[in-house]
Amino acid sequence: MSKKRNLTKEKIILASLEVLQKHGMQKLSMRKVAEAMNVQAPAIYWHFKNKQDLLQGLASYMSSQIELPDSALSWQEKARIIAIRSHDMMREIPDGAEIMMKTVPVDIHRLTLIDCLFRAFSDAGFSEDQTLALCNLIDNYVTGIALDETSQDRTLSEVGPDKIHGLFASMFEREDTQNLKVLPAMKKHAASGNRFDLNFLFGLDVIIAGAEKLLASNEGV
Repeated sequence: MSKKRNLTKEKIILASLEVLQKHGMQKLSMRKVAEAMNVQAPAIYWHFKNKQDLLQGLASYMSSQIELPDSALSWQEKARIIAIRSHDMMREIPDGAEIMMKTVPVDIHRLTLIDCLFRAFSDAGFSEDQTLALCNLIDNYVTGIALDETSQDRTLSEVGPDKIHGLFASMFEREDTQNLKVLPAMKKHAASGNRFDLNFLFGLDVIIAGAEKLLASNEGV
C-alpha cells in the first residue's frame, strides 16, 4: 500500500504539530509537512486543500484536547475551567493562539466547547444576548492574552534574557523614573518569576465578578 493511502488527517495533524514546534506558524507549509512525513506534497493536499484548511484542522484538534468541566459545577467554575484549559492549550501548542484567531469555529469539537460555556451562562439565568456576549468576551480575553504572552516569549528569545533584564534593571535605577508610583509594583512583579499567571487569573476573576454583578442586576429587575 502506498504512503499516500497510509496517510490520515490525524497523522498529518500530528506531523504539522512537529513542524510548528521546530519552525513556528509563519514557516508552516504543506511542503514542510510533507517533508516531515517523507511524502510528496500532493499527498497532503488530498486531505487538506490548502494551509488555511490545515489550520482549521489544527484548531479542531486543539479543541478536542480540552476536557469539558463537570456538569455539576457552578457556572463560575465552568467558565473558569474552560478559560484556563483553553489558555493552557493555546500556550502548549506553538502559536496556538494565532491558530485559533485565524480560523473559524465551525468544527464539532470547537462548537461543543463553545456550547458548554454557552449553556453554563444560559442555565445561570443570563439572557441569550448576554450569554453570547460573555462567550465572546472570554474567548477574546483568553486568545488575546495568550497572543500577548507568546509575543513576549518571542521577544525574550530574540533579544535575549540578559539584555531584557538589563533594560529593566536600568529602568528601575534611572533618575527620571523614581517618582513613578507604578515602579515598585513592576519591580516586585519582575522579581517574582511569575510573569503571566497573575495577570491571566486576575483578569479572568474580574470578568467573572462582573458577570456575577450583571446577573444580580437581572434578578433585581
